[in-house]
Amino acid sequence: MLRHLLCVVILLTICFTFSQAECNACSSYTKAACVSRNQYQNCTNGIPMGPIYTCSNNTNCTASVELCTSNEALIACSECAKCNGTQLFTCTSPSTFAACSGVNVMSMEYSCTQGQVCNINNPIICGAPLNGTGATCSYYDTPTEIDSFCSLKASTGRYAYPNDFSCLRYIYCVRKSTGWTGNAWLCPSTKPYFNPSTLACTNTKPYSCT
Repeated sequence: MLRHLLCVVILLTICFTFSQAECNACSSYTKAACVSRNQYQNCTNGIPMGPIYTCSNNTNCTASVELCTSNEALIACSECAKCNGTQLFTCTSPSTFAACSGVNVMSMEYSCTQGQVCNINNPIICGAPLNGTGATCSYYDTPTEIDSFCSLKASTGRYAYPNDFSCLRYIYCVRKSTGWTGNAWLCPSTKPYFNPSTLACTNTKPYSCT
């Protein structure tokens, strides 16, 4: 009986730990980082890098040993643009945040200092990147705005991310059977800036970037 009770306590502790998993953070269990609700990257030296993989069968990415699961409580990338009633701010993108009013997100957005990311566990909301990115919000989730942007472009390729004056990311648009869609991508650390003229990542910051 005591052994059974101990197993239950351990299981609950593990589940609680998994449920606290952060987006863009490498898991010690899977050696991978969830980079969106259903996508992950393998980690090298504690940094997510390389190809983006998608969970199969409509499952979601977690930090658990299973990695991909249908259990909503274990989803790693689920804290973006949410207020729980006790916090003062919430992240609204990898580098922006907004004030909370109870469980409501205020409409006014603020930007982190260049080179910093927004993480709800940071005492001052913005801070230096950890584990490669360390942002609470995914760089790769595809919001409706990106699909609308790609529908206007109506051409496969890379484009400057609208109103992103840091020039650290870009949108890649592709044609699918249902229309145009796209993802936001972060330029690699070796070429961190996206040049809106050449439509490619470069190691030289464009003059139009802040």
